[in-house]
Amino acid sequence: MNQENDTNKEHGHDKIITIIVNGRPREVTEHKLTYFEVIQLAYPGEQPSDGVVYTVTFSNPHGKDGTLVEGKDVKIKDGGIFNVARTDKS
Repeated sequence: MNQENDTNKEHGHDKIITIIVNGRPREVTEHKLTYFEVIQLAYPGEQPSDGVVYTVTFSNPHGKDGTLVEGKDVKIKDGGIFNVARTDKS
């Protein structure tokens, strides 16, 4: 391993963060997740469409709780909880 990679790890760039998405543990290395990244963790392989609406809510330990909307991202912390609800428009 080269010195640059060692330096990045020391600063937490490759730290694995465990979050809960729809009741299932997921491991990520990013410190922020977008609306679509959270949806992909909940429903792998699904593509956005006009016929489906996703509601994403989150709860971060020692942080704020809220709703994540399209075009936004959220800083994540180890143990954060995300709930993603899929609703068909019909």
